Amino acid sequence: MRSIIAAELRSAWGSWSAVLVAFVATSFSIVLALLTMGSIADTVATGTLPPEEVPALQFVPGWNLGLAVIGTLSVIGAVTALVVQARRGALARLALAGATPGQVSRILMAQLAIVAAAGALVGTLLAIAALPTALAMLLSDRSVDAAQAVVRVDPLAALGGAVGFVLFALLAGLKQSRVAARIPPVEALRTVPGATPRRRMIGRWIGAILLALLVVGMGVLAITFARELEGDGADVVLQISLLCILLTGSTFSVAAPLAIGALTRAWTALVPSRSASWTIARAIVITKGERLARTVTPIMLTVGLLVGLGFIGASAVELMHSMGYQDVQGVTTVSLLVLIALALVISVSGGVSVLLMMSRQREAELALSGVIGATPRQQVLIPVLEGVIITVTATILGLAMTASGLVVFVVGLNEIGFRASVIMPWGLLVSVVLICGTVVVASTTLPVLPSLRRPARQVIAQLSAE
Repeated sequence: MRSIIAAELRSAWGSWSAVLVAFVATSFSIVLALLTMGSIADTVATGTLPPEEVPALQFVPGWNLGLAVIGTLSVIGAVTALVVQARRGALARLALAGATPGQVSRILMAQLAIVAAAGALVGTLLAIAALPTALAMLLSDRSVDAAQAVVRVDPLAALGGAVGFVLFALLAGLKQSRVAARIPPVEALRTVPGATPRRRMIGRWIGAILLALLVVGMGVLAITFARELEGDGADVVLQISLLCILLTGSTFSVAAPLAIGALTRAWTALVPSRSASWTIARAIVITKGERLARTVTPIMLTVGLLVGLGFIGASAVELMHSMGYQDVQGVTTVSLLVLIALALVISVSGGVSVLLMMSRQREAELALSGVIGATPRQQVLIPVLEGVIITVTATILGLAMTASGLVVFVVGLNEIGFRASVIMPWGLLVSVVLICGTVVVASTTLPVLPSLRRPARQVIAQLSAE
């Protein structure tokens, strides 16, 4: 059994390496949040912190832990399902060789346990290394001297976070492995997935419509009743505007398989290019709708959250400065980043993992393009342009997320008598898009470059054998 598990790990090192990226990021986020909570508690116990800053300092680590857990729930299940789906052929061969469904499930779970433990170990070490910086950033944001921080690595908290993550990863993979083990070998060898069930599509439409109505309803209520809340009205408008950004992102996530393909087809049709590389890349992206939805969603959330919070933060700071407040805390871009940094780490890692796991599909697509006459230069440009298309689509949706929050923010504050205006931190927008674009293009291009050095027919034959 050990030799089989080792052989399976070696044959699937590409897929498991992609999963490892998400595992490291999620375990890092959970352990860092736990260690920060302990260190903040020790810092508060010294009695040297300003009393008015203690509640905010105690709130942020717990908030980040909650977001990290929520992100873990979605990311781990998704990447685990993808790697199980990618290993369907290998699992089918094990079944054809005489392995029982229970043995197939145990082989897959053993691989998952090894990769999860490795990811937890690396993530924990990174969290320990990042703890002093995280504490300094948290205290500095509240205008507290970072030298007062008590940096203490609680081994029980670190071990508990790592073990808890591994157990959750195994729990997420248990159902997937059992389902995969029960698939008849002949069915598992099919490489073309079936059509999406109509009931699932209807459910997505209903969910997206309900979430959209919730966003509109919350925005209207905040704008309508903000005046009646007097002094607390501005705080309510700010909170609701941030919540609208998050809920708009959730709406787009639910509707992604239904609408992202149409959006991508629409804006790419406006590009006046007859390049063969562009035409092939556009056709691949639009045709692979499920792959597009899975890769666009985390990048969209990253762009929407960072840009939206940056725009609202800059606008809020400008408003407070115009009212005579010079010492502004808690609403700057850094303050808002402190609240969502770990969630963004998990979101980006999930997107990168999905992109890396799809590299085998891209190798096959590029090999086929070579068979029909694409030049080596065109084969390199195709994954680059695919990454650009993904980034632009994600940016459009991210800006739509931002717009929903800005409308509530500006209209709501003007309703209660504040002359709010939108401050555009263009540097932040350009930086976020460039960084996300670089990560996406690297993830779509670098993994497939080795396959371009081999003959196309050899690549196709190897992928068919796998």
